[in-house]
Amino acid sequence: MKKFILISSVIIISLALLFTGCVTPPVSGLPNTVKTKLDTAIANWNTQYGTNVQADTAWTYEGTIDSTAELDTILDEILSADSAWLPDVDINDTSSATAVLLEDVAGLDSQTISDWEDLVESLIQTGMHLVTINWQKGTDTFTTTCVIDDTDIIYDNMLSNAVMVEIKSKKRCFNYEISWLWGSKRGEITVDLDCICVEGKLVACIHNCIAWMSFGDAKVKCKVTKTEDCCYLDYNWAWATPLVTISVQTDNFTLQTSGIGSSGQGSGSCFCCCEEVEIK
Repeated sequence: MKKFILISSVIIISLALLFTGCVTPPVSGLPNTVKTKLDTAIANWNTQYGTNVQADTAWTYEGTIDSTAELDTILDEILSADSAWLPDVDINDTSSATAVLLEDVAGLDSQTISDWEDLVESLIQTGMHLVTINWQKGTDTFTTTCVIDDTDIIYDNMLSNAVMVEIKSKKRCFNYEISWLWGSKRGEITVDLDCICVEGKLVACIHNCIAWMSFGDAKVKCKVTKTEDCCYLDYNWAWATPLVTISVQTDNFTLQTSGIGSSGQGSGSCFCCCEEVEIK
């Protein structure tokens, strides 16, 4: 009986201390899987793009979005031009990556900004977790609000507007993979070419050019030329995060990017030929 009373007293005292603030509550309500993704994203930013801007690895858990009023406040913090810090990344020159305040970016049209705002607003909901990330840019510091659910990172101005890329080996032509900073696949650009041959003679050139990207845009343009024995394919490709636009140039073939965020573009060619069949 005394043992039961003692245990009950300990529980009551512990609860009282918790509610009076004498016991510190858990530092983070994030599931471990999501913590790992966040730590991975920050580490990948610092490794790949951290020459000029570094993220503090000691992020702060701020709780959850508990009401529509709080949701509106969070969206305002994330989207307002005077508080929205965004990466400026050329994937071909990662050492030059930096961060820019949205209000300091010239040349963005209002429709591009409006589309980005609508996209972000569609992703963030009440009940999601909030994390504050501190950033260092030279002698300046700024913060971003990272919104996370129980399984994934939903949105952060810096982390969601940067990617990792990898050119994969492919039997023919080109395969370019785009990933989120926390590792999962975000997009892909593929170019395939095949020669259809009958008895060593070229019958047809079969090509397949596909580009897609989550939370952004990807495009590819292809041209095929057929000779007597060979197929030749030229291609141009580009990808961009939401505040970067992809435009087709006057030749109706070349792709070009402009805006703020992250982007990549390039071109290439490949060919295939039919082997002659020896007649005996």
